[in-house]
Amino acid sequence: MRRVLICAVTLGFALAAGGCGVPQEEHDQVVKDLDACKKNLADAKSNAESERNKLQSQVDELAKKKDALLKAMGASKKELEALRAAQAAAEKRAAVYKQLMAKLQSMIDSGKLKVEIRKGRMVVKLSDKILFDPGKTALKAEGAKALQELAAVLKDIGQRDFLVAGHTDDRPIKTKTFKSNWELSAARAVEVVKFLQKEGVDPKHLSAAGYSEYDPVGDNADEEGRRTNRRIEVVLMPNIEELPNLDNLTAGQ
Repeated sequence: MRRVLICAVTLGFALAAGGCGVPQEEHDQVVKDLDACKKNLADAKSNAESERNKLQSQVDELAKKKDALLKAMGASKKELEALRAAQAAAEKRAAVYKQLMAKLQSMIDSGKLKVEIRKGRMVVKLSDKILFDPGKTALKAEGAKALQELAAVLKDIGQRDFLVAGHTDDRPIKTKTFKSNWELSAARAVEVVKFLQKEGVDPKHLSAAGYSEYDPVGDNADEEGRRTNRRIEVVLMPNIEELPNLDNLTAGQ
């Protein structure tokens, strides 16, 4: 601003000097000073434009950082909500497991069945020895009694699906009725499903599957391992609200 005032005074003086008979030397100096003022004005304008552009660039960069921060905060909020939902589902599932364990404790203590958590699911495991004779699908009296006790518990669990899974060891079977362990394991699972239905478990929540020898829990190289592999399992399937939110999984990718 000071330079602008000086230049304005100089310009006025130069105009006056031109019409008042001022000596040439003095006139030339005034013109020179005027040119210098014009250059200073041009430089000042250029510097101001440069500073303005620099400040605008800083403002734009800060705006980008703000947007990125807000986006990150939004993602963190979604992740936190997803974690809270997962924790609530896990607590609900744990409560069901605890309830079932308490009701089955007497059967566990008597050795009629075992309960374990496998692949994130609660599994009620019954030995084929208590349920069936070798190579047969007709329920033994002892097995039917055990399933009656189990059915009384399952039907009170609520809206929960159960998968009854038949398993065998790896020794092949080939009879007139069953050509392989696939047929035997599936037929035994269906027999148990039908019995549970008869005992009051809602068939809408029952399904059957045969796994043959392909989901072992023991080593088929010895008799003890083969014995543990010959079994019927009742798997508590997760409800839809207990499954991960696919929208959240996709958003995180």
